[in-house]
Amino acid sequence: MKVRNLIEQALVAMALTVTAAFHSAAQQEFHVGVVASVTGPFASPTKDTFDGFYAWEKTRGLPGKKLVLEILDDETNPVNSANAFRKLASEPAIQLIVMNTNSTSALAAKSFASEYKVPIITGGGIDALGIPANPWMFKVAPSAADSLRVLAEYIKKKGFKRVAHIYGTDAYGQNDHKVLDGYAQKYGYDMAAEESFSIDDTNFTAQWARIKAADPDIIYSSASGRAAILSFKTYKQLGVTAPLAVTAAGVGAAFFQAIGGARNADGLLSPTQRGTFAVTTGPAAEYYATLQRALGHTPVYFNVFGYDIGLIMEAAVKNSDGSRQGLRDALEKLKDLPCINGPVTYTPQNHTGNDYRAVAMGVLKNGVMVPVE
Repeated sequence: MKVRNLIEQALVAMALTVTAAFHSAAQQEFHVGVVASVTGPFASPTKDTFDGFYAWEKTRGLPGKKLVLEILDDETNPVNSANAFRKLASEPAIQLIVMNTNSTSALAAKSFASEYKVPIITGGGIDALGIPANPWMFKVAPSAADSLRVLAEYIKKKGFKRVAHIYGTDAYGQNDHKVLDGYAQKYGYDMAAEESFSIDDTNFTAQWARIKAADPDIIYSSASGRAAILSFKTYKQLGVTAPLAVTAAGVGAAFFQAIGGARNADGLLSPTQRGTFAVTTGPAAEYYATLQRALGHTPVYFNVFGYDIGLIMEAAVKNSDGSRQGLRDALEKLKDLPCINGPVTYTPQNHTGNDYRAVAMGVLKNGVMVPVE
């Protein structure tokens, strides 16, 4: 009987140990919902962002925690994006949501983000994602006001007077046009041509023919994803000679592949985040080198973007109790967090993240984006 009691006690102790280990393991999981444009016109930037994020997960991740992702495809559709967000935000296990989408899809979630009270780290370049600040949504990319300020300063420096703009009718494109047009008087240029397109368009001949006829000194394109590829091809086919500057969101692995290699875009300008260039000093240099080794190639813009999302998430987890409220509060307290693209700062009034310091004018040379001279 004594032996039997000892065996029973041992079995109970073992069961308790296994149960404790199980609960401990479960507590180490960190659940992230991801709304992503896996398909549709924004699929190529989304893939680049995932590649950068997975490189962060592989090389850094969340110390002591297992990252569990639940990914829903919005098909580059704002209605689908809103529905996917609602589904993920309604799951109690989800601690944080990443919006790996374009601006229009991200905006679809902002209007009711506070209803679900789940912290969101979002892509998208439109200023309205960060200002006015929604308490639960945190943007990563700098605002169009910052990026296009860099472009406007370059236009003024070069003495250009006639500027053409081709842009999408989505929220991102219209915001870009409003900002670029608003800078005209301050930086001394006129809008020689203003051409718009739908992000689903597949033919850009009419727009580029009118831009060519306007004879601008420089052209800026706000196209990204598939539209960036098709628009650039038309620019080349029509033999437009004015220099072309593009949004950083338009330059990625799929873009280079579609045009036959990065060298075929030599001379292309972009007001891009500094992480697009090889970073040589400080913590950003270490992050960049780690990202490059993990990818096995020179990072493109959205690779860096994805890695920085990981760094921001990592800081929020480190400085919180892991609850939705705790993560939100930790994000809002970030100040000059070192990231590849530049320091990230959030305040209760401004959830933009990067700012003017993160942007510089670049040009493609020998297939590599370098700072303009």
